[in-house]
Amino acid sequence: MSQVKLTVKEIARLAGVSIGTVDRVLHDRGGVSDETRRKIETIARDGDYKPDLIARQLSLGKDWRFRVVMPEDSQDSGYWKLCREGVDRAVEELAAYRVSVTVDSFDRYDRAACRNILASVAAEPGDGLLLAPVLPEDFAGFLDCLDPELPYAFFDGWIEGRRPRFSIYQDAFRSGYLAGKLLCLLAPRGILAAVNAHGEDIHIGRRIEGFLAALSDRGRLSVVGDCRRIDDSDSRHEFMEGLFARENDISGILVVNASGHHVGHWLSDEGRKAACALVSWDLVPENYRALCEGRIDCVLSQRPEEQTRIGLELLFRTAAFGSPVENERLLPIDVFFKENAPCAEPYRSAGTASLAKKERP
Repeated sequence: MSQVKLTVKEIARLAGVSIGTVDRVLHDRGGVSDETRRKIETIARDGDYKPDLIARQLSLGKDWRFRVVMPEDSQDSGYWKLCREGVDRAVEELAAYRVSVTVDSFDRYDRAACRNILASVAAEPGDGLLLAPVLPEDFAGFLDCLDPELPYAFFDGWIEGRRPRFSIYQDAFRSGYLAGKLLCLLAPRGILAAVNAHGEDIHIGRRIEGFLAALSDRGRLSVVGDCRRIDDSDSRHEFMEGLFARENDISGILVVNASGHHVGHWLSDEGRKAACALVSWDLVPENYRALCEGRIDCVLSQRPEEQTRIGLELLFRTAAFGSPVENERLLPIDVFFKENAPCAEPYRSAGTASLAKKERP
């Protein structure tokens, strides 16, 4: 039986090091301990490793620089931190091609700060851009300033009428429709509410459209409320009190972004959770904790780490090789309940591991 030849990525996994460390050893760049070097060289020799000639040629000829523009890591309950982890993974996997990535983050609630970041990026865009267009109007103006030949791509959303090299995200309408179906099952009677935290985001609006379509198909009553600063305790408390004052028969709530844990805690503190199902998006650490504790009933995920990891790999492919990629890359709609919540990072924060283990059957 012929032996399977190893790749750089597989050597890194077997040696327990990063792809960049393997690349330094294989190309004799130094900066690696003798013990690690010997280990990598042994694995490569035994695995019949053959250099990637295309990668070698590229690495000798050019440094590739890409920029990722997205909100600050801490915003949207840490959703963007998961996106940044995908960036880090992509940088490791593209190390052999001498790729570097700069992440330009901004406060999504400060449009002036966003414009300043975009102006800085426009002045020196590098070899390509991966953009999260959470403020469509400002991003549209920014795109008008770019060289038409510069490759750029969207993740987590899109801007109508623009033609990026590709976009990578989840089908927002279908995921909103699925969320509506799930909430109908979890709360078979009463009014169902959607909490909209970012009305300016096109994909958030599409999720709500899908949610309302699912409820309409099932003859369910619905209400939609806007709470732009759902992460602010005073704004959240005022909004939730007003919501229940207007509609006293609410039996289920959909939070249309990653901040469902805030609403779950409010419902629990007010003694309303037992009578109100809650569905939210994305397994940020606090949503994971709330799911395990029963404060959230169901979480849909759009794989934020994969959006940036795959997005940068595709962007590099188009910039370096001119390789065509599909205009739209749709990610699966993952659905998690307490019983099937994943057991590994980055889906849980320190301290929730024992909780999840203890509460599972």
